[in-house]
Amino acid sequence: MTDEKTLQKIKSELLNGKKSQAEGNEGRARVCARRAAGWAIQEFLLQNGEPIPSTIALELIKYFAALEDHPEQVYQTLERLTIRVAKDSFEEEAYYPIAGVDLVKEANWLIQELLGVNLLSE
Repeated sequence: MTDEKTLQKIKSELLNGKKSQAEGNEGRARVCARRAAGWAIQEFLLQNGEPIPSTIALELIKYFAALEDHPEQVYQTLERLTIRVAKDSFEEEAYYPIAGVDLVKEANWLIQELLGVNLLSE
């Protein structure tokens, strides 16, 4: 079971992400979504007696994505959380933002899957 302090920290970061979206700052929202997801992954690993390879959100997301036996939707969400910011429209790789993808909602969904709580009930 996740303690209230950890849940509050994660929820606060999700709310910061929503606020950033409302202000049109998708880059900051993306960072907030990653940070919240990283903390949730860290908590999930702790609860399951697994090692914590890093405290950096992006590294935790990549580490978790490399583990086997997740449902496909979890892998898809993890992949979207790691997509880079577009610097040049001529580059061929996929970049954020992806049309129709709300990373704050995606992070909240992942948190529900990992910790069993919906922190952004709407």
